[in-house]
Amino acid sequence: MSINVPSCGGKDMSMKDIRLEQADPCDLEGLREAIRDNDKEQKTCPIEMDRIIIQNRAIERLPEIINEFAKGDKKKVLLVSDATSPYLRGSKSVKEEIYFLLSRSFDVNWFVFDNHDHVLHADDEESKKLEERIKAFDPEIVVGIGGGTVTDICKYSTYQVDQKETPLVIVQTALSVNAFSDGISIMIKNGVKDSIETRYPNVLIIDLDVIEKAPVERNLAGYGDCLSTLTGPLDWYMANALNMNHSYTDIAVDIMHKQDLQLLEASARLAQKDQEALRLLARVLTISGLAMGIAGESCPSSGSEHIMTHLLDMCADIQNRDVAFHGAQVAVGTVFATIAWDILLEEFEPKSVDIDACFPTEEEMKPIVHEAFSWISEQAAEECFSRYQKKLALWREQKETLKAFLENWDTFRTEIKERFVKPEYLVKQMHEAGCPTHYAQMTPMIDKATGRWAVQCCHLYRNRFTLIDFLYYIGWWNDEFVERVMERAGALDAGL
Repeated sequence: MSINVPSCGGKDMSMKDIRLEQADPCDLEGLREAIRDNDKEQKTCPIEMDRIIIQNRAIERLPEIINEFAKGDKKKVLLVSDATSPYLRGSKSVKEEIYFLLSRSFDVNWFVFDNHDHVLHADDEESKKLEERIKAFDPEIVVGIGGGTVTDICKYSTYQVDQKETPLVIVQTALSVNAFSDGISIMIKNGVKDSIETRYPNVLIIDLDVIEKAPVERNLAGYGDCLSTLTGPLDWYMANALNMNHSYTDIAVDIMHKQDLQLLEASARLAQKDQEALRLLARVLTISGLAMGIAGESCPSSGSEHIMTHLLDMCADIQNRDVAFHGAQVAVGTVFATIAWDILLEEFEPKSVDIDACFPTEEEMKPIVHEAFSWISEQAAEECFSRYQKKLALWREQKETLKAFLENWDTFRTEIKERFVKPEYLVKQMHEAGCPTHYAQMTPMIDKATGRWAVQCCHLYRNRFTLIDFLYYIGWWNDEFVERVMERAGALDAGL
């Protein structure tokens, strides 16, 4: 495969328990009971949250929540936010309103990330700033206000300081990502994004009055992030079938799938800022985060479409551009992933596979990985290869597994089709929602060379097996196949 480097400018996948497919994130005890009743293999991880509140005027409940969790006499509250332009409620910003609300009863120290002139990144530099403030102020509770990045840093930093001792409340200001309701933080380490197990917030507050006033593009980014739950579980299921991941559980998929389809059906109403459609989006985003927590990793909501997005973010600095909205990028990646799945499901003939040619050596792959990432930095290339090595080593042990998989392809294909959404319907609904369908529609825009590079090289990035790995190993994922995916996306008014 030649790499176009941009210039630097099974299991039964059918639904079972109605309590799972209609999971209510605000009823955590009911969800826990349904999980216990269905988790015969005891594969799920506990949901370590006390409460999720999705309602109008929800921020008014903050004082009672703080009184419940802050048991000391001083009632010291560390408020955490970034410096982005706030959303207004009357004459005050949401952040100011929360500050004044809490200051009436508590000793509030407000920590603001200094990101006036740049996009805030969840990295060691920013997390250490918050860790230092936590140690200096010694709060009884931390309250984070904002989006996914603020949330990831709050989860990571409080975990680094005292594991899970200090209660954490998150006030979500937009339906931008699904990062709020899981125990994972997406952090940048050595220039590479990675999913790191950290902690859940104790309480998540989603005030629908605040959400309604959030910029439309932020809520649409959350809609885009939800679309990954249409392809991520398929990648996860394939990885499980090929013995490349052992965490797969139907439960994490079942709580998302039906409500994902309901959200897709509500796309036009979301564009109209319909209150019930926004409530459904809040619910689906929150459930997808819980699914990741149940699985103990991000696979239920993150497959090849997310890896493409991480690559776009990874090269942003060297190209002197800010990162675009995460969910908007994910939505376009989901289009590419859905097309690739559709081609495989319709055209794959297992007997055509040369099994011996499906297992490249480390010596063969190292220069390919380095060619893909050294234009960013040698450090990034080394980091990516260190992760890819682990995936390749495990894959090279799966020859017999691959043989069995190919022999049972018809069964696997049927199971995948039960959950598969055709790319034509997906893109149609994205258009109805007003969701960007091209990388060129991002803010800032992503040029075609960079977009194609991210799609083409996503399988080389990390130790996670997805559909694109399978396509590469069977000899399909090459220049011609990628171009075919691009052309089909273009015909749907989507893609680059």
